[in-house]
Amino acid sequence: MKRRRLRTADLLLRCMALQRDSYWVAMCLDLDLVVQADTAEQAKRLLREQIRAYVEEAMTVDVEHASELLSRKAPMRYFAAYYGIKWFNHAKRWLSYEAAVPLFPAKA
Repeated sequence: MKRRRLRTADLLLRCMALQRDSYWVAMCLDLDLVVQADTAEQAKRLLREQIRAYVEEAMTVDVEHASELLSRKAPMRYFAAYYGIKWFNHAKRWLSYEAAVPLFPAKA
């Protein structure tokens, strides 16, 4: 069976960042990559850089094993956490609302 060559545009990557004590951990679940930083923004930036370098190397230097390298996944508990957070954020938006309430009754 002939393998279809992977392109970077074919990748949809699920990532998340979590705060731990005094630092942030960002992870790419679809490539099982993890970074640590002092702030959420730094963690996201570092993860983007790591993903870019990892995919580039898999697609150029290690082409023979690119399929395997680009399809390794994080443990299922992290996917469960990812979808739990995603559902919670969706439900929070769906169940909550914002409305301006005047502090004084309107004059008739």
